[in-house]
Amino acid sequence: MTGRTAVVQATRVIELGVALVMLAVGAATSCVLAVAWLTTYVGQVPFPFTILVAGVWSLFLVRVASAWSDRTIVAVLPALIWILTLVTLNLGPGGDMPVPIGLRGLALLVVGGLIPLWVATLRRSPRADAHRR
Repeated sequence: MTGRTAVVQATRVIELGVALVMLAVGAATSCVLAVAWLTTYVGQVPFPFTILVAGVWSLFLVRVASAWSDRTIVAVLPALIWILTLVTLNLGPGGDMPVPIGLRGLALLVVGGLIPLWVATLRRSPRADAHRR
């Protein structure tokens, strides 16, 4: 391995690491925001629009992660971080549970975390990018 090849490989590893940290921050932030706005009402009717937003955003993060690497663990990282953030939020001090137990909470878990996790394990990016290793 030449010196130039080693530098290029080290740069790719650093680039992938920075990208994964940014994807993890995006996943955790989106989960917190989805939980914060989950109990939104329009008049007297519950309007949990954040379930759909969380699902779309998580799928986007999974798609971006799969574009950075062919490894499955890289693709599932945003979905895993999202699910772990949701679980951590419900393990708050004093027994606080910001995510209501019921259909809204279950829908948020399934749409925001489990479906993107499933997509990340099954689908591959259709085109090869320059960033793939």
